[in-house]
Amino acid sequence: MGRAGDWLGRKVRDPLLAQLRQGATPEAVSAAVVIAFALAIVPVIGVTTLLCLLAGRLFRLNHIVMQVVNHVSYPLQILLLVPFVRLGEAIVGADPIALSPGALIDEFNKSFGGFVAQFGMAYVHGLLGWVLTVPLLCWLAHLLLRRVFRRFAPSPASA
Repeated sequence: MGRAGDWLGRKVRDPLLAQLRQGATPEAVSAAVVIAFALAIVPVIGVTTLLCLLAGRLFRLNHIVMQVVNHVSYPLQILLLVPFVRLGEAIVGADPIALSPGALIDEFNKSFGGFVAQFGMAYVHGLLGWVLTVPLLCWLAHLLLRRVFRRFAPSPASA
């Protein structure tokens, strides 16, 4: 399968299947995966672990599943940050904000207040783009994942 496939198997598939073998329902695992993924790609860097912890506690979701998905999804959060911001800007008709990594780092190092003043609306636009796309996609993913996890869940007779 290759190194990436082996890594995904060990870090994602195996922990999810272990939760099913230990008695978690396919519906619960699917909900935890989908909510964790939705929160993991929120276009605000540095808050996803806390969001997953709070959502897991509030909705009584599987924390192990949520943190596995959260950590594996981190690269997607970075990749989707600019598209979410651009979608939000397009929706409200705002001029695009320059989002080069160098400019972000330089402004953050100069002054946190200046950083927030300059890039705060980018976060607002990113959240708007996220809110308009992620809920429907996650609902559809939940419907699909429930079926997938039901196939891998142990049958009641073998449990």
